[in-house]
Amino acid sequence: MNNIYFISDAHLSFDDNEWEKEKRQKLLDFLEYLAADGKASELYILGDLFDFWFEWYHVIPKYWFPVLYQFKRLIDSGITINFVTGNHDFYTGKYLEKEIGIRCFNERHEFERDSKRFFVAHGDGYAKEDRGYRLLKKVVRNRVSIFLYRTFISPDLGMKIARWASSSSRRWAKIEKHTWAEEYYSFARKKFNEGFDYVVLGHIHFPMIRANESSGKTYVNCGDWISQFTYAQYDGSRLMLKQWSDGVME
Repeated sequence: MNNIYFISDAHLSFDDNEWEKEKRQKLLDFLEYLAADGKASELYILGDLFDFWFEWYHVIPKYWFPVLYQFKRLIDSGITINFVTGNHDFYTGKYLEKEIGIRCFNERHEFERDSKRFFVAHGDGYAKEDRGYRLLKKVVRNRVSIFLYRTFISPDLGMKIARWASSSSRRWAKIEKHTWAEEYYSFARKKFNEGFDYVVLGHIHFPMIRANESSGKTYVNCGDWISQFTYAQYDGSRLMLKQWSDGVME
């Protein structure tokens, strides 16, 4: 067991339509494959697993229980699951860590495997043109805003607000973020200069891999688990970009 898998941007939504059911089932099938394969050691979820995630003091969203249950099964089987938060993961309290066993990291994480250094992150706010979001992030992610939302906004009202905000965010994302692919690769090159061997990002919903054969350094953007169903895999010697299609890893 030495394979590490990376996915991002599933955006599991509140809807129960056929498209959402199909997307969710493909994710469950992928997780089932990891459990049965016997070679997976870790799974990194690089943000925006949910269209909205926020933990109140005694309440969590109900919509994604089957996925959380499958995560728990993977962890009980010995696979480590790591969750690096994205811009739709507004607040992770202790539920995912204590009840499910997922290791949670805020926005970015660095680690080493097989003497190789990894930098992984969701990637929100990395583009130069993303100034408005960086300002908004400072407002909605600070401790005061989180306290007020948890204390004075009921879960039902909070989820209604989240549904509206997520819908607005998706409309904007379709227009802009696909143009930022090269800028994200420039960010990865800076990380290579800092000594990292592998950089894995998400956020822009644009699957991409750039490998330098002479240096052995590789950048991957995971794409998304909405329509492309792409993911990254590290097999102990190289980092690859793959696609899940009807139960087959391509």
